Amino acid sequence: MNGGASGSSKKDGYLFEQQNDVRMNELGSKISALKNITIDMHQDVSDQDRLLGDSDNIFSGFGDHLKNSFGRMNRMVSKRHQRQLCFYVTVAVAAFFIIYYGSGLLSGLWSSDPANDVDRAL
Repeated sequence: MNGGASGSSKKDGYLFEQQNDVRMNELGSKISALKNITIDMHQDVSDQDRLLGDSDNIFSGFGDHLKNSFGRMNRMVSKRHQRQLCFYVTVAVAAFFIIYYGSGLLSGLWSSDPANDVDRAL
């Protein structure tokens, strides 16, 4: 009987060994997947960091250009004759927009639609 118990325990040991090997392979594949995910996350974070650095450089350059533009505008306005020129340009632009939008409103009022004329006549 001892021989039968010993053979059964060898079979059980072999079965457990196979199950452990299968589980080790599964664990190895899961660890490999986690490693790939962390590598991808690191790459994504690096790309986003580079993008933020580029954006910071672009916006700081934009701020410098804006400061320079305001400085030039202030120098232009500080002189009397150039102030008058600035005033004339502002008036001309305002007049353009008033005429442009005014003509759009008037053309809407003057459009003749025969269906509306019949309704008004009744």
